[in-house]
Amino acid sequence: MPLPKSLRRPVRRASSSSATGQSQRKRCRICNNLDPRGHASSVHLDEAGKEPKTSLSLVIDVLTLSKTKDVGNRGCRFCNALTQALDAFFGGWRGSAVRVNVDIKEKSTIKASIDGEHWKGEFIEMYAGSTSRAPWPTLGAAHHIPVNSGSDDTFNFIRRCIQGCLANPKHKACRLPCKSSISAPKRLLDVGRATSPIRLIDTQGKTFQYAALSHCWGSAPQLTTTKQNWAKMAVNISFHALPPLFQDAVIITRQLGLRYIWIDSLCIIQNSLRDWETESSKMGSIYQNSYITISATNSGDGSSRCLAERQKPVKIPYQNTTKKELALRARKLFDHHPEGSPDGGPAKPIGPLSHRAWALQEVVLSTRVLHYTATELLFECKTSYRCECSPERKTWPTTPSLIPKAVASKDTNAVWDAWQRIVEKYSTRNLTVPEDKLPAISGIASKIRKATHSDYIAGLWKGNLASDMLWSTVAFEMPHVDRFALDTWRAPSFSWASLDAAVTYNQLDEEERETFVPTITLLAASVVPKGLNALGTVSDVSITIRGPITQATVCSEQSQGQWAYMLMIKGTSTISMVPDCTLVEMEYEDGDGDSNKTVRRAQKGDLLRDFRVPVLCLSVARYDNLLAGLVLGMSKLRPKTWERVGTFAAGTEAMQNAKEEEMTLV
Repeated sequence: MPLPKSLRRPVRRASSSSATGQSQRKRCRICNNLDPRGHASSVHLDEAGKEPKTSLSLVIDVLTLSKTKDVGNRGCRFCNALTQALDAFFGGWRGSAVRVNVDIKEKSTIKASIDGEHWKGEFIEMYAGSTSRAPWPTLGAAHHIPVNSGSDDTFNFIRRCIQGCLANPKHKACRLPCKSSISAPKRLLDVGRATSPIRLIDTQGKTFQYAALSHCWGSAPQLTTTKQNWAKMAVNISFHALPPLFQDAVIITRQLGLRYIWIDSLCIIQNSLRDWETESSKMGSIYQNSYITISATNSGDGSSRCLAERQKPVKIPYQNTTKKELALRARKLFDHHPEGSPDGGPAKPIGPLSHRAWALQEVVLSTRVLHYTATELLFECKTSYRCECSPERKTWPTTPSLIPKAVASKDTNAVWDAWQRIVEKYSTRNLTVPEDKLPAISGIASKIRKATHSDYIAGLWKGNLASDMLWSTVAFEMPHVDRFALDTWRAPSFSWASLDAAVTYNQLDEEERETFVPTITLLAASVVPKGLNALGTVSDVSITIRGPITQATVCSEQSQGQWAYMLMIKGTSTISMVPDCTLVEMEYEDGDGDSNKTVRRAQKGDLLRDFRVPVLCLSVARYDNLLAGLVLGMSKLRPKTWERVGTFAAGTEAMQNAKEEEMTLV
């Protein structure tokens, strides 16, 4: 019998706000239960052709996370899983005063990284085991990555990537020119089969299908070809006499069904300057015409293999609310994916080779590249990109596509932009031999010259001279060993190649580009190559130009270990100057024998102190009511010539008293 209405208790229904509040109380305030939903910062993504998904990016203080209690002490099971994953791969993270960045996306893996130089480029991926249900509903599974880079699975992945490139009609840029137009390297390493001798062959101008190796020489003993051992190397090279890295390169070549490979230290006679200059100048065509380039990204020298064991994933203990153990995995990867959208830029393989200057053009000019990194294999060609953690073909830009896409656009400005982006990347890399600065990018310069028909001036182009002259150094701080001029002249002061410093160019937007007008005129250019490579080492370079010049005074001051330089031009306010490196005052004698003061780039050992000396300001270009130009000091190299010491940007009033003059820069 039902109770009378007078005795019934009213039923309270939770309002939507109170229900939300109850849900929020169940969520960890630190990690949000590693769930992208229900957080104030949750973002809902509408993916084309797929169900909407939610993503969440969290920034967690390391000290807060490291003090998280374990589950047995009523701690958050999700924070506990995250800390165990960090413990497995990031030793010492608990004592660091940095932040943990956690990116969570519905039905995807969770990526966690730590701020700080020690862990730069590394992240941990947490994911569900593929053979059981996910530990929690929003967590996704990950693609399998073999634990050995020489496994059958990895080689099958390589073959699928290559065949996908060769068979896809959209990969027009990846098609090599007809065989009759391909210039083969002078020598190749014939690796034959496992039972056949390995030997050097002279190609005698014939065409061959071959692989090419891109690698770090390092400081380990290196097997090289010389005038003395060439005849012996042409008969037989013992497999066991090859450095471990070269052995791996031979194995990869054979596994891909190829018979020949080009390795610089073996295919160029190392104690013959003529042979080195001749063959190194062909670097562009050697890598472009190779069937595949093997990039030993994670190998620091020839003793470090690229076919090696990788760090295995770990199993993270995790129990749900019913105490059931579920499969939760974590592994370490490198952050190689382009950022954001398809316009985010090329893949970023990380390893010792990614810091070497010579290796950049070897990738830029190649048709297809295999990057052997510490955690997985990356494949890129002139059209697409794939990796073992994300094997689906991507349409992101690739490094080998930079020049072909610019050339295909039939827009010369796109080619100039591609060159400047490459120089920016190149300037951050290291060289064992400083004199190789121009030779190590000459292969790329050859492609740019072919596309633009422009004259090359030691790293700059006649057809884009004003823009090319306006490079500037990045992150200038003092004192720093890399912020000094070279002891030995290598390139003219107006070229970025004259310094060992990272440089950048002004990236103009569309409106600024339309208003960009050079204010200089090139009257003459003299480039004297030092060797056989016309785009390589130079012994003397100068340009004579006409442009607006005004007198100024440059002042230096030091504050908290940093040097700053300011320009004072009569009739205007003080202008900030971007110096090429640390500067010092210098005395020189003019043509009448009088002593004058100027400024020059400082070298190691110079006494650094405050100064106030006269300089010249040369307006190079005008855009959007701004002027950009060079700061010049008198040169000691040649009478009545000038050297660049920095750049400036100012309003047009700064040059209102400027006069058109002719001058020579060295």
